[in-house]
Amino acid sequence: MTRPLRVHPPALDIAFDLAAAQVAGGEAPFVILAVATADGVVREQAFAGPQRPAARLDSLCAIASITKPIVATAIMQLVEEGRLLLTEPIERLIPEFAAPGKPAISAWHLLSHTSGIEEYDFGAFFARKAAWDELLAEVCRAPIRTPPGTHYSYASNTFQLLAELIARVAGDRHPAYLARKVFVPLAMASTTFNPFAFRERVVVPMMDAAIPAERSPIPLAGEDEGRYMAAVALPGGGLWSTADDLVRFGRAFLREGELDGARVLSPAWVRLMTAETTVDGIGREDDPTASHHYALGWGKPDGSTLPASPNAFGHRGYSGTLLWVDPGFDLVFVYLTGAWGFPTRPVDAVLGAVYGALR
Repeated sequence: MTRPLRVHPPALDIAFDLAAAQVAGGEAPFVILAVATADGVVREQAFAGPQRPAARLDSLCAIASITKPIVATAIMQLVEEGRLLLTEPIERLIPEFAAPGKPAISAWHLLSHTSGIEEYDFGAFFARKAAWDELLAEVCRAPIRTPPGTHYSYASNTFQLLAELIARVAGDRHPAYLARKVFVPLAMASTTFNPFAFRERVVVPMMDAAIPAERSPIPLAGEDEGRYMAAVALPGGGLWSTADDLVRFGRAFLREGELDGARVLSPAWVRLMTAETTVDGIGREDDPTASHHYALGWGKPDGSTLPASPNAFGHRGYSGTLLWVDPGFDLVFVYLTGAWGFPTRPVDAVLGAVYGALR
């Protein structure tokens, strides 16, 4: 009988050496890398670059779209409690979303990126520091380009609708709800929409990967921009966190919703949440290696390009971040860096080397 594969710690040297080389060669401004199992951290290390303050294991990084599965967990908690149905039209709770002739869109459509709602340019709203109500009104008015449930189209603005569902069902804005129902139970004490509370541990400035020659800073930690981002608390990508906190979140899902005696979701709902939804051609592209694989708030592996188990799941962020969970190999992987628009290749190369450490 074939024995199950597990991480072989000595074989992780290749992955960690690769991350170190990425920093030393200027490919990444810094890398914080962690590998864990259901029982705990196997190995973690911070590779600091020239920025100050230098990256450390307890540094806070902008995790961008890894925010999505965390917000999705809150939605699934409300579904588990019977306070929300995945299939009911969201206009029942957000009546301003309704319009004549508008198709019914559910939380399932929003979580799977199959709502058909067109993404808007947040940059314009950022420039004038639009308030939450204005951002919500804009997504309520956004065109619906494809019939709900028929086509995968990644969007971040739709997570504002999910956050509004949390507020209207639970009576708390999403930052307070997440703190009470996810961060405190899982002891994720350094995960926040407000990095100013941890200023001395925030790795700044963020760098623009699109300008490698200049590595121009993005003033996400500047007073005006940063405090606006903290106030809006973008549910599609506004969280800051540490490698250890993300490992704890990943381990909870690896253990089917429980960690250190705290349960944030039941096993049955974890399994549903992490099952692929983009089947039957919903995420298909002409190039099969470019096809989209997504669950409910989580990405899924392409089995032709990554040796992950079929029940693996994860999410990457535009800030050069990735949280990956593979129950088939008892694996949690976290990669953090600080370059906005960071390419996926360096991250995927390190993840591939971690899969190479399975024995």
